[in-house]
Amino acid sequence: MSKSLEGVLVKKAHARMNYTPEQIQEFVKCADPVNGPMYFMDNYFYIQHPTKGKMVYHPFTYQEELINTYHNYRFSISLMPRQTGKSTSAGGYLLWYAMFKPDSTILIAAHKYSGAQEIMQRIRYAYELCPDHIRAGVTSYNKGSIEFDNGSRIVAQATTENTGRGMSITLLYCDEFAFVRPTIAKEFWTSISPTLSTGGKAIITSTPNSDEDQFALIWKQANKTEDEFGNETELGINGFRAYRSYWRDHPDRDDKWAAEERGRIGEERFRREMDCITGDSKITIKMPNGDIREVSMLELEKMLSL
Repeated sequence: MSKSLEGVLVKKAHARMNYTPEQIQEFVKCADPVNGPMYFMDNYFYIQHPTKGKMVYHPFTYQEELINTYHNYRFSISLMPRQTGKSTSAGGYLLWYAMFKPDSTILIAAHKYSGAQEIMQRIRYAYELCPDHIRAGVTSYNKGSIEFDNGSRIVAQATTENTGRGMSITLLYCDEFAFVRPTIAKEFWTSISPTLSTGGKAIITSTPNSDEDQFALIWKQANKTEDEFGNETELGINGFRAYRSYWRDHPDRDDKWAAEERGRIGEERFRREMDCITGDSKITIKMPNGDIREVSMLELEKMLSL
């Protein structure tokens, strides 16, 4: 780590500081194991908004629900439209987790290396703007990893068959997991699962890509929330908590926005990226003769066009 960064962009490791009573109170609020993540993100997590520039990230209602899902469940999987803040929310939560959960190893696995670097850039940006009385000091500060003086570290990598192999992972974050090549996603999940079984936490987010990939498989199992007696359960049969949001949940999006977006990207892409429906997504319908059938969205479109 360059010495020129110390005391300017990053906090020096193990630095001694004098705190005011107000600063101690703020630190305690951020460190709270229940409400800390939300308080930290609502007050100290800075983002670069595409049109408004630097601003504190004040989550919308659906984003608060998303962050609470990240925090309150050991395994969570979220199906969300594009540009709804899933990666930004995850970045803020991962930064909080690293600074307030000592000795944590956090792995970011994105479908592309550029995606992993983008999430790390958001984390670095927020860390550099976080005041010293809140943030942890760092011992190593690079594009692909950050190591903190409390023993925690964040590592960002592209998802491959061997990503995370040999690491003792405290928290795994898989970004846009549906877009990882199916063979790689399957091998990755097979190799990483034993690590998680020792107590690790996993967060998976994505927009849909198909109905048969590894993300879709985990999503379907997470939505099977009935026990053998037909009672509703909080988690799916795979232990995951499923979270779903819709483009209408965003306060800046309405029918006018949707019409303009459909005209810009086309109906098919809008259905996939905003409605989170793919051509091979399955739904159950009742036929005119009374039969119950499971058909794909593509098959349904063909039936309706006849």
